[in-house]
Amino acid sequence: MSGHVFLLEQQMREVREEMTAQGMVCGRDGGRGIPLHKLETPENWYVSAIEVDEALEAATPEPTTMTDAKLWTDLLEFLHGAVERGGMRVR
Repeated sequence: MSGHVFLLEQQMREVREEMTAQGMVCGRDGGRGIPLHKLETPENWYVSAIEVDEALEAATPEPTTMTDAKLWTDLLEFLHGAVERGGMRVR
């Protein structure tokens, strides 16, 4: 994946569910990982490299809830790139 990823609504829902199942997200009150609300709302959120890196620490190479393993692998690759580039925007 390049510096931009465009997901359909269904794909984004599956990604959120997978990230939640793997413990890659946290709540608004803090914690390790990406705050879930940044993945749920269609606003222009900045996700810091630290948040992405913390999420990746919890990630496994194989999806646990998603049926599209290629999408998961591609997403993890994208997230690693986001860490290297200083974070990412979610719109």
